[in-house]
Amino acid sequence: MGRQAILTRNVLAGIPALVAQGLRKADIAKRLGCKESTLQVRCCNAGISLRGGAKRLKLRDGVPLTLSRETIASLGMRAAREGCSEAQLASDLLETIARDGLYDAVLDLGPPLPAN
Repeated sequence: MGRQAILTRNVLAGIPALVAQGLRKADIAKRLGCKESTLQVRCCNAGISLRGGAKRLKLRDGVPLTLSRETIASLGMRAAREGCSEAQLASDLLETIARDGLYDAVLDLGPPLPAN
């Protein structure tokens, strides 16, 4: 019988939240019961950053986007479930909002005001 995987897809999806809480790579590895080097490689392959603080994402065409740690953690968890990077998920979300004119719905501004 083989060894059971520690860094499953669900576990990886929760790592950005641990980073957002201020845990360092060594602390996360210890908590999860794996080697720091294994954590680093698996997170790198999954597009998960182990660095804390605000993060700049590069969207398509090199557009920079600065987001809070909490937002990156949330994007990271969803991106891991979708099998893509935080940057790709953010880009896809913005593309959909722009294409479908969902600005008011997303920003919860309510219906547009009638023209005078």
